[in-house]
Amino acid sequence: MAELDSPARREERGHDRSDSERAEHELLRREERQLARERLQLTRFGRALRFADLMAVMMVFATVLSAYATWKTAQVTSMVFAVADRPFLGVSNIAFEAVQSERPTITVDLRNFGQIPALDAIISVHAVLDGKRVKPPDGEMSSIDAGNVSPTVPHYFYAYLTPEAYKAVAAGDSNLQVHVSLIYKGPQLDKEYCYFERIVYDYRSATFRMAGGNDHCGSEVF
Repeated sequence: MAELDSPARREERGHDRSDSERAEHELLRREERQLARERLQLTRFGRALRFADLMAVMMVFATVLSAYATWKTAQVTSMVFAVADRPFLGVSNIAFEAVQSERPTITVDLRNFGQIPALDAIISVHAVLDGKRVKPPDGEMSSIDAGNVSPTVPHYFYAYLTPEAYKAVAAGDSNLQVHVSLIYKGPQLDKEYCYFERIVYDYRSATFRMAGGNDHCGSEVF
């Protein structure tokens, strides 16, 4: 037993424990380094995933923007063609003529302000005196099938008053309105356009002025 517990043996056992502890310590250090590498790899992988997710979101957003831009461009293009490829009928001027005659005349100058002819045009011009529609003289019509209305060319239509009615209007004793209604078509014959304008006579300035209207088919005017 004395030989077994000799200083040399104890020193040897001490060296063995020290080597074992160093080995365990080295193993722990290796495991820690391995865990650190794994954490670093996981961090990098997570960053890559987040970047990939961000890129995917950005690609979806870019696709949505591209689709919206395409839709908006199609809308604007359609609107441009709709404006360019249709007629626009309206009132260019209105005035009294032949006021000293037996048939004072309201002359309405209608124009097609578009670039292509209006087709199948039905044009109505009515004088309304103190809220009542004036009946046209014999042989005259207040509504006309004008057929085609060419661009920029003046198209004159008329309404008539009696001399007494004209004098009352000119003196401000009667209220005069002129109702102009238009129904027409463009190249697409299945689509109908409408126009209505209410025009009043101002006796103080001896002029006609616009007093409202719309472009809705099926209103009370039509």
